[in-house]
Amino acid sequence: MRKIGVFVLLLLVLVSGCAQKEIKKVEEEGSVTIEDLMGRKVEVKVPVERVVITFNVEEYVAVGGIDALKKVVGWSKYYWEGRRPTVWKTYLEKYPWIDEIPDVGYPWKGTFSAEKVIELQPDVVIMSKEQYKYVKDDLAKLEKAGIPVIFIDYYRPFNVSTHEKSTLILGKLLGKEERAKELIEYYKKEVEEVLKKLRQIEKTRERPKVLLLGKGWTSYGNKHYRGEMIEFAGGRNIAANVLEKSGEISPEFVLKENPDVVIFIGKKGWNVDLGYGIDKELAKSMIEEQVKRPGWENLNAVKNKRVYAIHIYFVHGHIFDFVALQYFAKWFYPEEFKDLNPENSWKEFHEKFLPVEYSGVWAVKLE
Repeated sequence: MRKIGVFVLLLLVLVSGCAQKEIKKVEEEGSVTIEDLMGRKVEVKVPVERVVITFNVEEYVAVGGIDALKKVVGWSKYYWEGRRPTVWKTYLEKYPWIDEIPDVGYPWKGTFSAEKVIELQPDVVIMSKEQYKYVKDDLAKLEKAGIPVIFIDYYRPFNVSTHEKSTLILGKLLGKEERAKELIEYYKKEVEEVLKKLRQIEKTRERPKVLLLGKGWTSYGNKHYRGEMIEFAGGRNIAANVLEKSGEISPEFVLKENPDVVIFIGKKGWNVDLGYGIDKELAKSMIEEQVKRPGWENLNAVKNKRVYAIHIYFVHGHIFDFVALQYFAKWFYPEEFKDLNPENSWKEFHEKFLPVEYSGVWAVKLE
């Protein structure tokens, strides 16, 4: 019995020693388990050195700086080059080497290639939660190859909780946790001050009727995040009367509803040219053309010159959606928010967090 006891004791010591070695090994390698915005628990070695990213490059760079951009070994190039022409041009002019970063395809276009990602052997793949349903069949391939995939989410408008979780994940991955905390504290301040004031205003003021227009006659219901943005910012989204998500509305419907405020989503080549390097006079002339639609001279929004355009950047799943909140609040309640300056907020965000200089026009109104 005594021999058996000694053997068991030695075995326990041996097992304990092995466990401690494993723990030490994990600590040395910096492996952490991250719960992503899909609720998946994923083990990643941090800080990462080789990254594939398919969306939210700006948030990634805001947390990690230009050093983080240098770690990108693959990305969805179409998101930058095809959908954000002035953004792509601005970053390309300052960092021409980004043109050589391999393209792994764009999930929303069905061109994402797990095989290409595997060739690149990244430490992690960072994707938007909104892309999950387009790539879920690819996850098994990547997991089999030992490549962790992390989903983050900035699509819930003005949602401090999801924005904070996503930003802290980026900080953990990049070894920039303090910077991530600084970014989220900035975001909270920019959002919460406006939301608090809106809650007071809504107790005594009727919400203005608002139409948000994308390309052509596309608009957004209240089950679409852009429709939610209008409601959160104190407007009454008229498209919710006929749409759940995104879809076409009729010109007759707009005339019948007679919105108090019309907002066009703009970018270079879409409604109103906006973005880096855009001339303000050009943007003004383009918004004037947009309202030359049959019957629009009778709309309250046109008669009262409450027609605006805002860059798509601010209404497309980014941490700087706070800029949209500030513009919308100011446009819906101009007297109450007369001292709010969204353009200055966007300039300050560049100065604090982005590796390119502010330029151009990002919002414009009918004059």
